[in-house]
Amino acid sequence: MMSKFVLQPAGAADIPVLLHLIHAAFEEMRGRLDPPSGAHAETAGSLQTLFDRGERAVLATVEGAAVGCVFFVRTGVETYVHRLAVLPAYRAGGVGRALMTCVEEQAAQQGCAYARVGVRLALTSNLTFFERLGYRVIAQDNHAGYRAPTFAHMVKELGPQMMRVVEVVPYDAQWPARFEHEAAAVRAALGDAVVAIEHVGSTSVPGLAAKPVIDMMPLLRDIRDANQRISAMAAIGYIPRGEFGLPGRSYFVKGSAHARLVHCHAYAFDHPEVERHLAFRDYLRTHPAARRVYAALKIELAHKHPTDIVAYMDGKDRLIKQLEAEALRWRRAKEQ
Repeated sequence: MMSKFVLQPAGAADIPVLLHLIHAAFEEMRGRLDPPSGAHAETAGSLQTLFDRGERAVLATVEGAAVGCVFFVRTGVETYVHRLAVLPAYRAGGVGRALMTCVEEQAAQQGCAYARVGVRLALTSNLTFFERLGYRVIAQDNHAGYRAPTFAHMVKELGPQMMRVVEVVPYDAQWPARFEHEAAAVRAALGDAVVAIEHVGSTSVPGLAAKPVIDMMPLLRDIRDANQRISAMAAIGYIPRGEFGLPGRSYFVKGSAHARLVHCHAYAFDHPEVERHLAFRDYLRTHPAARRVYAALKIELAHKHPTDIVAYMDGKDRLIKQLEAEALRWRRAKEQ
């Protein structure tokens, strides 16, 4: 039976111990990964750089001897966790879980919305470990110079997941300004990956009653670019959700479940879904009768299902599909 372990903050004075732990814990991965793990290349200088730029670390000890560590850094609503290292002899004893829990608790106390880790796809046991801790894969990504995915971004949202209230309100003339404000911040975060950012959804249609949540659609040169800018989006308050059921989308949300502010649906500029969103928006903008029917149904469903967003969405599905079909026919007829 393993003796009780103790967790404590670690700093620059602990660099020799942290470096030894990282090298020893990752040694078994030597030759197993392509590209090789960056842990093998860590030095006292590289760890000092981590601390210099504001990263923090936690150290686990057993009877005074170091057995594990982890590094983490906060960016906006994100805490990014890496270099989780546990000596082989002390694995399966709860050290790794305890280190992660310690980081998550600190992140939640600081107001972070989620924690993120990068896990090599080749290390299936590591993927399983994080899944058991409540992390889920939101995207696969590749190291520079590699075409195929080599690792997964895994996210765990922190804090209580409160009930989402369905509220449909009259059109607010301030919604376009809210969109412009958020779009400017998102454009800066996504940088040169952006081709355009469109205001979509009900708040983009003047006169239409809607949930007071801005829907925006950044159009990117390559949807994979969104994976490189997760922390930049976190810095302005956005939580990554991956495709979230819609292939080809990179979905981010801003605000808590009970006070959602923005839904951000990023697509490649040439993705087929882009036309559907724009056609639906423009059709409702120019067809008052369709707009009135859609608004009436939304108000009815919000009253009927005030705390059941799934029932609300399901109730709209048939009419939305009908209106989308009409909108696409209308859009394509205009283009001919």
